[in-house]
Amino acid sequence: MLIPTRRMMWLAAIPLVAILAGRGAPAAIVAAWTLMGLLLAALVVDGLLARRLPVRLHRQAPDQLHVDQADRVDWTVENRGLAPVRLILSDRAPEGALAIPPVLEVDAPPRSRTTYSYEVVPTRRGLTAFGDLDYRIRGPLGLAWSQKRLPALQEIRCMPHLANARTAELAERHALLRQAGSHRFRWRGAGTSFESLREYSTQDDIRWVDWKATARLGRPISRNFEIERHQQVVVLVDASRALTTYCGRRTKFDAMLEAAILLARTTLSQGDDLGLMVFADQVELYLHPRRERAQLNAVIEGLYAKEPRLVEPNYELALTLAAKRNTRRTLFILLTDVTVIEAARRMLLYSRMLTQRHLFLVVTIADETLEENELREPRSAEDLYRVGVAAGLMQERTVLLEELRRSGVEVLDSRADQVAARAIERYLDLKRRNRL
Repeated sequence: MLIPTRRMMWLAAIPLVAILAGRGAPAAIVAAWTLMGLLLAALVVDGLLARRLPVRLHRQAPDQLHVDQADRVDWTVENRGLAPVRLILSDRAPEGALAIPPVLEVDAPPRSRTTYSYEVVPTRRGLTAFGDLDYRIRGPLGLAWSQKRLPALQEIRCMPHLANARTAELAERHALLRQAGSHRFRWRGAGTSFESLREYSTQDDIRWVDWKATARLGRPISRNFEIERHQQVVVLVDASRALTTYCGRRTKFDAMLEAAILLARTTLSQGDDLGLMVFADQVELYLHPRRERAQLNAVIEGLYAKEPRLVEPNYELALTLAAKRNTRRTLFILLTDVTVIEAARRMLLYSRMLTQRHLFLVVTIADETLEENELREPRSAEDLYRVGVAAGLMQERTVLLEELRRSGVEVLDSRADQVAARAIERYLDLKRRNRL
């Protein structure tokens, strides 16, 4: 495809000037047509020469992208000719991604290899791809652009953006520092392995007091115990329609996916065995608990492309299978939502089966939309209806969570931006209190 340059557009006005200068005389018209023919011939020749210029293009993209994070993409332009070359590059970024800038204007010196870069900011995680490159190369006469397409399909993984990773890391460090005695309250682990003696703190359990040391030193002395390792944790991620609603810019499922990955990282750093299950109306992924660091990569690989489906959650199948495959006492952390009350009540029935032998923690995301509608001041009949429905759903939700607590289930109800950090804090607190 040939496209005239700006220079060509200006030159195309010369035949018109010739006609005007000759006042429409036949000789002027013949001269104008002759000039137009020569210009068209020069345009075609310049376009053909442009297509034969010895230019090579190569894309260098990262191994993987991250949602809402800018990554650099490089195009290497190699000009093997003896004259400079002008190009315009328009890369096809992954679907939903923003390219900054969208078009690259390139001046390649003779016999050179130059790198030109742009940034790509993806908005969707999962397996995606860069498309072909559309580019224009200007002919040596500067009259025509030759538009071409370079096959450059390149599949790439777009990983979730762990927006709260720093917050979760700080929460983990804070909990561990409290256990290590760096906090003024000096909370320590309540494992079974004796570590050392220390001054008694008002936050200590009375069972931690070493009475012999207390009598010998004449002041209260407590025992320190090492946090037990090699325990078993299985994270269950609900990928049903309950997690398709949005909380801010992302879905509840994205918030739970982030929490699952950060929980996995913390669990493995604590020396515990980590397992993973993803389910909706059926079990989509199961990783048996393992302690190897490679398990974290397996968790990320299993989760990064998952999307919630518009089906009911099958808690019966997920919890039954989890209990069947893990006979050893295990901490099951279920990342779900209880917006669908009927499905959540079925989960309540099967949770009693787990609590007989295992420790069960249910992590939910507070529904901010319901909270806002419940607190809204009604100004019309429609507003009054909306407030009434929201209040009813919030009441049902509160009652259900309380029933879970009474049945022996640990419950954590958190805002979406805090769910990862608070889930990690609760997991470490359960370990500290020797609940496993």
